Amino acid sequence: MLIFLMYMFAALGVGLLLAAALLKLRLSHPSSDLTRLARALSSYHLAFPRRYVTPDQSHMIALDEAGRMLAIGSCNPGKAEHATAQLYTYDTILGSEIVENALTLTKASKTSRITSSAGKPGFSRQGGARNTGAPAESSPSDTEEIKELTLRIYLSSADTPVLSIPFLPNLAASKKTDPEYSQAFTEVQHVHEALLKILSA
Repeated sequence: MLIFLMYMFAALGVGLLLAAALLKLRLSHPSSDLTRLARALSSYHLAFPRRYVTPDQSHMIALDEAGRMLAIGSCNPGKAEHATAQLYTYDTILGSEIVENALTLTKASKTSRITSSAGKPGFSRQGGARNTGAPAESSPSDTEEIKELTLRIYLSSADTPVLSIPFLPNLAASKKTDPEYSQAFTEVQHVHEALLKILSA
């Protein structure tokens, strides 16, 4: 009986050591989701020096200015399936807008060269842009719950006319004072401004 207990505790100890080693290995790699997204984009054999990742790591937006290409990688965070990626030329990008709770905060269009802002800090009309004369939407107060923060990219593609990329990592609503919202808004603003430069070129 004593020998059986000794083997049982030895096996338990080895199991705990293996579990600790696996946990350490997973912590040493920040995100398998990022790895899957990067692997999906690498199939195009382009450098993509500028990359933006949504806070929940479900999407990666990559720009190759030299080749004038835009790639969008997507995956389901935490799931084992492979990430997918789509490649678009800069010429197919028609417009971009940031949508918060179904209201457009800012948008840019290649055809009209128009950008508009709804009182968000950090947004300004870019050079060469003209005001539409339409009243800007009023921005919600800081206490209002934000359930949606989405980047929409409009393309001249019959298969995918609109790409909608969510930037709020959780289904739970956020407030503008939450750090998660600030991080998500900063990242979506960076992507929108990068697309704005493409549209105004």
